[in-house]
Amino acid sequence: MDKKELEERVAILNTIQPWNHNYLLPYGVETRPGEQVSHGKNLVKWQRIQPLVEILKIGNKTVLDVGCNEGFFSFKLADMGSHVMGIDIDENRIKKAMFIQEIFNKSSVSFSVMDIFSEAFSTLPHFNICLCLGMLHRLPDPYTAISKLTQYADIIIFEWKSLKFGPHDQPFAYYTSDGYNELDFYGTQYWLMSFACVEAILSHLGYHRFHRLDDPRYRRAILVAGKVDNPIFDLPDTILHRGRLRTLLSHTKRYMISIGKILNGDINA
Repeated sequence: MDKKELEERVAILNTIQPWNHNYLLPYGVETRPGEQVSHGKNLVKWQRIQPLVEILKIGNKTVLDVGCNEGFFSFKLADMGSHVMGIDIDENRIKKAMFIQEIFNKSSVSFSVMDIFSEAFSTLPHFNICLCLGMLHRLPDPYTAISKLTQYADIIIFEWKSLKFGPHDQPFAYYTSDGYNELDFYGTQYWLMSFACVEAILSHLGYHRFHRLDDPRYRRAILVAGKVDNPIFDLPDTILHRGRLRTLLSHTKRYMISIGKILNGDINA
């Protein structure tokens, strides 16, 4: 297709649902143009994920990309030699992923609309590696979801929006006060879990090997969890701490906000 047709199809898909991943397409067309700085955006997130998958040596391995969104990371791993299946509960996201697949003619990745709590998910084969990126905080029942994933892969890479406050080194979960996302039903945020919380759940489920990348300043934790040996679990963790003063200020701010709400008669504070 020529540039005009490509731009029109990108625009139509954006009208149905705004693009989440920014793809660099032929003729310089971008699906979500603009500089990315947030750790939650695909180009920035890939900079953090890529070194991990290189250490894992994923070439010729099978990968299940759960909550694959518009397929960006599925394509990246396929380009590195993996055989990838991307699934997402949102059919509009899968439509975009399949559109990108058409543009670049990628054959080593497949996409399906699928709920991890469905019967279809229970029939999937075993995979070497599972990706679970940007998903845990979107699940109303993360424990059950994690237990489902552990049945289908030996190694799982988790990336999620974690707590910006609270005891990061303790298994702590906070139910957010955010409302439902009316524009993106599956984009609603539920639980913000500490790094230690996710690790504690996985330990209960038989995963005892971990590699950690955590930076509370950006609220985006990464955890590689496994029940088999891999060189990645011999590497030192990369955990940036906010320091005692920054932690104290964070707690103080939240306490003052709560006190202010109480003084203003907000009984739910």
